[in-house]
Amino acid sequence: MRFTKIFVLVVLAALIIAPAALALRFTDDSYNIPNGETGKAFNFQFNGTGGCGPALPYQYKVLSGALPTGLSLSSSGLISGTPTVGGSWSFWVELSDQNPPSASWCIPSSAQRQFSISIFQGLKIKQNALTPKATFLGEPYSFQLTADGGGSQVWSLKSGSLPTGLSVGSNGLVSGTPTATGDFTFVVQVTDGNRTDSQTYTLSVVELLKIAVPASAAGEVGHPYALALKSTGGRPAVTWSLAQGTLPTGLTMNPATGEITGTPGSAGSYPLKVQVTDTLGLTATVDVPLTVAEKLAVVKKPLPAAKVGSLYRAKLTAIGGVHPLKWNILGGRPGLLPAGIKFNAKTGAFSGKPTKAGVYRLRMQVVDKLGVKSAIGILLKVNA
Repeated sequence: MRFTKIFVLVVLAALIIAPAALALRFTDDSYNIPNGETGKAFNFQFNGTGGCGPALPYQYKVLSGALPTGLSLSSSGLISGTPTVGGSWSFWVELSDQNPPSASWCIPSSAQRQFSISIFQGLKIKQNALTPKATFLGEPYSFQLTADGGGSQVWSLKSGSLPTGLSVGSNGLVSGTPTATGDFTFVVQVTDGNRTDSQTYTLSVVELLKIAVPASAAGEVGHPYALALKSTGGRPAVTWSLAQGTLPTGLTMNPATGEITGTPGSAGSYPLKVQVTDTLGLTATVDVPLTVAEKLAVVKKPLPAAKVGSLYRAKLTAIGGVHPLKWNILGGRPGLLPAGIKFNAKTGAFSGKPTKAGVYRLRMQVVDKLGVKSAIGILLKVNA
């Protein structure tokens, strides 16, 4: 009887004490989350005690808030990943028994706590590519590399080769004048004594991209026009475009060849800036002073009569066309100038002292630089 009483008392004591001793909670070490650093792997394990564990596995999940960018929490309580952004993050985590439990004796319970993680900005190079990533042979090149985080930074070439003539300064400046063409891949490193980051770059060096300046860019209304622009250097294929200006009505540019063709429909001055771009993104420009002249035409104006023995001067005129102009006699009746009269093919002027009276019906023609022609019949009378 006495034994029975003692047994009952022990059971009652156990029922009173057990719930407090077995309450589910995070272990003390779960509150000692270390600081992290961007660019470096981070791992931290939450642990629980009480409840149905450790006989049955615990479960973890984020209830609210957010982990640092780049980190995640597994259901087993492991925070892992590589943080990418510096700062402080607060979040609530729920610890729970296995639910549903794999043992009938387990009555699942849960606990929630707020935690925080601080991520310090590590040493990280900002630029993942050079700008520009290509340059010209014999042309000065300069690009400043920079890095976030760290203390006093020292830059150096880790591996590979820069173009001949270029170097990386301890301050991160890539500079110099390249003396050889080609594609050069190299790794640049920065360190602050404790931490290091590196980045791979490629720099292409090509011959200077140039556009040959056209000797003439003149056109004429109604006359077929073609201007073939040519480039040298760079890395083909190239693309042509208008950087400034507008083409006259009737003309277009071929972006693959740079040729400007068509039949202009309006006269005027059309200053253009033409640009060529190669496959590396390098560019060159040239100014093209395109002008379109009015259509060539001889002015219809009667010539004054001449007198035998008297000095005579008269001139044919033309409008439009592209100079220089050239005049000539196509024929007529009798098809020759009066004796004593000369004709200037450059100026279209008649001059001299006629020696014989008569009537001269001539057909005169003018031709401009583009080969455009215009003709007119004239009457030159010489009085006695």
